[in-house]
Formats: sequence, structure tokens, C-alpha cells
Amino acid sequence: MSIRNFLFTLFFATFALTAYSQHNYQDEHHEHEHPKNEIGFSNNIVFNTHENEFAYGVHLHFVRTIGKSDKFGLGLGYERIFDDHKHNSTNLLFMYRPIDHLSINIAPGIVWLDSEANSIKPSLHLETIYEWELGHFHLGPLLGIAFNTEDFHVSIGLHLALGF
Repeated sequence: MSIRNFLFTLFFATFALTAYSQHNYQDEHHEHEHPKNEIGFSNNIVFNTHENEFAYGVHLHFVRTIGKSDKFGLGLGYERIFDDHKHNSTNLLFMYRPIDHLSINIAPGIVWLDSEANSIKPSLHLETIYEWELGHFHLGPLLGIAFNTEDFHVSIGLHLALGF
């Protein structure tokens, strides 16, 4: 199986599972309280459209829910892509949880390359994460896109987190 077919299959399976889970959630709605804080880690396969290549990526973040509702959160994130350029980014993360277990993250920030001096540029990351909760641990698929003035990449991976 080619990497393109693998990614398509993984994306389709994630989408189908999320849609099915949302349907079940609506049928069996119950109130659920999320922890105020989360430390998260994601292992990702990253496709850089500009370079037309795949690389391994890691994403780390800390998010704290704000206000009385657990639907909104604010945090910080860091991403590292282990490609030829050694891509790095840091960002301010805005989280929105429209339903239990589903998070949508918007993360403006900066990106830089270890391989180039003075390569700092503004960037934007968008992610969606579906989490199953096992006590204080969260686990689930992640789909993300990120872009800046010279780059666009798509990530798909596994999100692991600890809520406290």
C-alpha cells in the first residue's frame, strides 16, 4: 500500500469514526466535565505540499479551559517536523469543544527553520482532535493543516494527553 493510499484510508476512517461517534453522542447525550488543564502530545505523519514529501512530526501543547464552561480553552503549543529543514513552530492555541470528545484548535504563531538563519515567519495551525477518555488520559486521532508564507503541510496522527 502506498503512503498516499494509507493516508487516504486513515483520513476516511477517522472521519467515519468521528461522524459515527457524534451520532451516538447526540442519541445518548449526557453532561460531561473535562479537566481544567491538559498536557498533550501528538505523533504525526506530515505531508509538505511545497516539498512534495512526507516527514515525521511531533506536537506538544498545554491547554487550560477558560470560563465556567469547558468548551473553550487557551494554551501554548510547539511543533517539530523532522525533515531536511528542521521545521519548528510555537503558537498560541485557542481551543473550542463543540461536543464532548471533539476539539477544534486554531493556533496562530511563528515558524522557523534550523537550516536557515533569519527564517522566522508568521504561521497558522488548524487542528481537529477526537479523544476517547480513559480516566485522566485522552487518546484519539488528529488531523491538522498549517501554513505560512512559504509552506503548507497536512498532518495526521495520534493525540495522547493527560488531563488534570
